[in-house]
Amino acid sequence: MEVGLQFIFQNTHEGMSDADMFRQETQVAIKAEEVGMDFILAPEHHFDPNYSMMPDNQQWLAYVAGKTNRIKLGTGAIILPWWPNPTRVAEKIAMLDILLEGRMYLGFGRGLARQEYEAFGVDMNESRQRFDQSAEIILDILDTGIAEYDTEFFKQARVEIHPAPERGFRERGFFSVAMTPPSAMAAAELGGTMMSFVQLPWEQHHEAVEAWRARFKEVHPGKDPGAPVFSDFTFCHEDPEVAEKVAREYLSNYFLSVIKHYDFDGSHWGETKGYQAYQAGADAIKEAGLDAAAEGFVQSQAWGTPEQIIDIWRKRVEMTGELRPAMAISYAGMPFDLVNSSLELIAEKVVPELQKLGADAKVGAAA
Repeated sequence: MEVGLQFIFQNTHEGMSDADMFRQETQVAIKAEEVGMDFILAPEHHFDPNYSMMPDNQQWLAYVAGKTNRIKLGTGAIILPWWPNPTRVAEKIAMLDILLEGRMYLGFGRGLARQEYEAFGVDMNESRQRFDQSAEIILDILDTGIAEYDTEFFKQARVEIHPAPERGFRERGFFSVAMTPPSAMAAAELGGTMMSFVQLPWEQHHEAVEAWRARFKEVHPGKDPGAPVFSDFTFCHEDPEVAEKVAREYLSNYFLSVIKHYDFDGSHWGETKGYQAYQAGADAIKEAGLDAAAEGFVQSQAWGTPEQIIDIWRKRVEMTGELRPAMAISYAGMPFDLVNSSLELIAEKVVPELQKLGADAKVGAAA
């Protein structure tokens, strides 16, 4: 079982410039290889440093690639509706993939922040169609090296891209963000491995994975759907009281930044095509209140001592099968000394045990 890190690039550090924060976060990514992590993922977000600042994850990954040798580097994810030209996206992917020589993980997402859609002048009501069309186009270009399409939102006269892609991603697999049941079905139909954030009791995530797997196998018989990626916000410390104190403080603050950035307690979700599934969550937050909702979020994450984190993931794997943990370890202004000490402890004591869990899950599935 591969174990990696999900980066956020959130600058709520008091008195720290965006530039200094970005450099320090990047050093954590480089350190991830040094301590033995398997992969890192970078999101795409714009305009809001209090939530996340990563305007071009492929550019950042290219820099990290030059500083590392082994670790796999992934887009978690490229938000396709915000890119008006799929050919340009495919060119960037093909070039980065060539340079990474097999180290690239490709992930697509649809995005759900109204402020980001509005800033780019893209209608959120069109997001599902734009995502579906763009994803298929990009995967086709990476398979063939040829861009030629005429859809509702995208048009391109026939042209070859260069450097030509060495190998497409349909064959080797790619990730597709799936935070709701409709997105999980879209990922399955596209042929993407599910990528999600832990935000609910695991039983509900398990149901989503099962539905995704069933649809994937129905649409793509004989193809391996791959181990789904799940990111949660963690903190690891040998002292359980310290672990809980730190986790509660920064997880609660992160949750509030999510609510603000996405307007998750708003009423626009039910009126936005393709996002109606989020309205139930927004209504639940309003009904429960922010404090109770934040507590639910804190309780759903994997944090604590190494043994506690291992136990949480063991129960998840026993229920759901092999997974790819992608741990977010730096968020909500957590001091970098805490971030780095948590990473070191996770790498030393948690990662080896989780990798064993993955091997056991494969043996169980084969039996």
